[in-house]
Amino acid sequence: MTIPVRLLRELFRNLQAWNALYEIEGKDTITGPDRSEYCIHDIVHLYLTAVNGRGANGKHLLSPRQREAIQLFLIENRPEREVARIMGVSEDNPVASYATQGLVRLNQLIETGVIPGVGDREDEAVAA
Repeated sequence: MTIPVRLLRELFRNLQAWNALYEIEGKDTITGPDRSEYCIHDIVHLYLTAVNGRGANGKHLLSPRQREAIQLFLIENRPEREVARIMGVSEDNPVASYATQGLVRLNQLIETGVIPGVGDREDEAVAA
């Protein structure tokens, strides 16, 4: 199951708050605007894959810029200009585009089965 990029961006942007809610209230799923349910464990899995994931060849699944942008801009919610400075690019550089490219790539990796497990809980429930 792929996740629309706009929605995945918001899930990543709010992951820290969602994690706090999960720790306090145990709420591990939320319903998106598309009425699909999203599980924090799947989103954390995607996040960890985005920043640490490697393919069978040992290379990272995302480019260094995509990984940095996802971490700094989406997860840490830093301003775009600050992220550009940290990344060592012009402050006019739209680092959000690196994050978007990374999210698109994550969806491609889900579709091709390179990233397994996202949304499988729903499939298992149907099969049971």
